[in-house]
Amino acid sequence: MRWFLSLIGNLIALTAAFGLLARYVPPQVFWPPAIIALLLPGLLVLTAIYALFALSRRHWPGAMLPIAVILFSIPVLDQLFAWPGGDERDGAVGPTVTFVTGNQRLFRSYDGKDVDHNRVADAFRSFNPDVALLQEVRPAKNRMNYISSIQAAERLDQRHQKEGTLVATYAGSVQPVTSSFTEPNEYNGYIVTDVETALGTVRVINAHLESNQISGLADNIQEDGSYSNRLETFGHMLTGYGRTSRLRAQQAEDIRTAVETSPYPVVLGGDFNDVPSSYTYNQILSPRLKDAWVARGRGLGTTFTGPLPGLRIDYFLVDTSLSVVSIERLSPNWSDHRPLRMVISR
Repeated sequence: MRWFLSLIGNLIALTAAFGLLARYVPPQVFWPPAIIALLLPGLLVLTAIYALFALSRRHWPGAMLPIAVILFSIPVLDQLFAWPGGDERDGAVGPTVTFVTGNQRLFRSYDGKDVDHNRVADAFRSFNPDVALLQEVRPAKNRMNYISSIQAAERLDQRHQKEGTLVATYAGSVQPVTSSFTEPNEYNGYIVTDVETALGTVRVINAHLESNQISGLADNIQEDGSYSNRLETFGHMLTGYGRTSRLRAQQAEDIRTAVETSPYPVVLGGDFNDVPSSYTYNQILSPRLKDAWVARGRGLGTTFTGPLPGLRIDYFLVDTSLSVVSIERLSPNWSDHRPLRMVISR
């Protein structure tokens, strides 16, 4: 029995180690670790439990690999399991700016119906943001575009949204800088906007990186009773994830360049469609940025509530010249993403 437990424990540890490679290995070179990275928090917890069990039984050989994996994971632990220290402001007082980001899923409720406009307006009033970074919102040419409902909130009078795309930044004063979207449908990408705030000009990057499109496939696997069809769908899921992870890696490199060349402090937010242990996240997180959830959040910070739960894929990354006063997850409302609300200061 001890031999069997040692085998299982070390296999889990080895799988976790494979997932840890995702942050270092570009998916253009080798993408399978990106899949395992989705499960990394649970794998590391199981690895730690087995390591403690092996040590308690004085089974030193069986504990060596799990302990090595836990030590190797130290650089990513605070990104996976946030536990903030003291207040970044250290008692300082001054102006603050409130940001909200969230994937709105086209303002369709879970039954597929369009959400009532008054409900959307009430939600954005309650968020009370100075700046809103929204993804999957309908453009002006769509009759049901919800623009007026969003602008019902104070200080969201102006909008930057490239015509025909689904990414929009709202604030009291916006100056469009640039945008980049994946052709031909321009569904995923990012926009760059200079926003005048109480802290001065802030360069806001609103990102909706390449979608995995595996939620629908996961639903199909659950609904389809045929084993062969399930296996085929699972294969499509894996190959699709490899393709999208490569596209996100390229988008991450472009965004990193936009961050490092900005003449103003940067706030980057949005739906990255990837986890903190991914290559995408670590490529974007340049020395100029810090993760607001790591700075002021607590725990896993799960933002995705769909068929693959437990994932933190929505972020605020903030210029190191700014302080994160607070960050919280809001109720998901009509979307399978939980919005984030962040307050920053100097």
